[in-house]
Amino acid sequence: MTSGTRRKTKSAANIASENPVALLAGGVALGVLVGVLLPRAAKERELLEPVGRKLADRASETVKAVKETGKAEIEGLLPNRDATKDKVSQLIENVLEAAKGATARA
Repeated sequence: MTSGTRRKTKSAANIASENPVALLAGGVALGVLVGVLLPRAAKERELLEPVGRKLADRASETVKAVKETGKAEIEGLLPNRDATKDKVSQLIENVLEAAKGATARA
């Protein structure tokens, strides 16, 4: 080994010992890169496809449940339209009956 190579090796070792998190992050990044570049094997697809389907199904079920819950909450916050219509209709009928009664007495 030449003295330049030794110096660079020693420098790299010092950096690694001073920054173990950076070394770990670099290793993880390298592993992800290799994993992305390698083609998937048929066995891997066979094993992971059912898991992917289950995750997708659960995610869609969760989204559906959240939608339904949110819709129910919003409807609970809004006044009941049918009950409001009934009350307004009853109020109008009462006013009309009172007006008829007043004109009949007059």
